[in-house]
Amino acid sequence: MENHHGDKHEKETAEDEKGRLGEGIESLVEEVQKVVKVAIKQGASAAETIGENIKGTIHEVRYKRDNVVMVRMDVDSLKKLDDLVEAGISGSRSEAAAFLIVEGVKSRQGLFDRMADKVEEIRRAREDLRQMVDDES
Repeated sequence: MENHHGDKHEKETAEDEKGRLGEGIESLVEEVQKVVKVAIKQGASAAETIGENIKGTIHEVRYKRDNVVMVRMDVDSLKKLDDLVEAGISGSRSEAAAFLIVEGVKSRQGLFDRMADKVEEIRRAREDLRQMVDDES
């Protein structure tokens, strides 16, 4: 019974983290939209500079993508992807999603570093358990 409650707590914690990551992605999209609006107000040269910086990031994301991930999204998140495509920041929804994921990971790098440490501990514990079972066989 205790284990079931632990699993439930871990699931809630993971869902909380997903929610915070989603909020971070939404915040990033909003910031990009603000920057684009400011650039437009400041003139074409500012817009071009900002656009080139964003396109550079997109270019890096585009050519480093070797893995395909299917994902279901809510309507609001999909609209954010479409905004990036419509603004010319991304060439496709896929590219926009990859861009936002990369930027979201960058913005929460500390969290991912801590998670990596815990995941490594879990891997070592699993390996220790496997070895223990093998030794008993």
